[in-house]
Amino acid sequence: MAKSTDKAGSEPNDADLIAATANGDADAFETLIRKYERRVLSTAFRYLGETTAAENAAQEIFLKVWRNAKRFRGKSSFSTWLYRIAVNHCINAKAKRRKTVPISEAIGEEGPNVEERYEKERTIRAVREAVDGLPTKQRMALVLSKFDGRSYKEIAEVMGVSLSSIEALIYRAKRNLRRKLAPLTERNAL
Repeated sequence: MAKSTDKAGSEPNDADLIAATANGDADAFETLIRKYERRVLSTAFRYLGETTAAENAAQEIFLKVWRNAKRFRGKSSFSTWLYRIAVNHCINAKAKRRKTVPISEAIGEEGPNVEERYEKERTIRAVREAVDGLPTKQRMALVLSKFDGRSYKEIAEVMGVSLSSIEALIYRAKRNLRRKLAPLTERNAL
């Protein structure tokens, strides 16, 4: 692989790495994996809610990057292209498995007393079900914004829609969540 570096001179830039990957350079591909693995795992976990499922999804996502590297045209940044692959993969994986997440994994084995743990499990389940029940585009925009910390502009690029569409999707997602979670907030206020 040609050792082109970014402005800081510390590591090759993404465009060079994906171009080298497209030409079969496994070292360039490994560099991309190391650079983006944590973010892809985090995104997959937020969608799938289970560590093992997220790890498997991340492997499959990077496999898709390897297989489709020649299709990257540079119309967006590599990270945007990667997140589009990751989000679409996770949506499809979630639709296939439609399984609830073990609550013990979500809150950990240690924890508060039994009543508090039970209430925490109910809250986690209710929030997860409410988010899962959102229309796909609303869920995708909300997860990318609130859980992945992506800007509205980045989300618009990932989803291939306008900035105003993202604002509307997130607004509607929050409104729907407030409506769905109202009984939960009322119960906790008592």
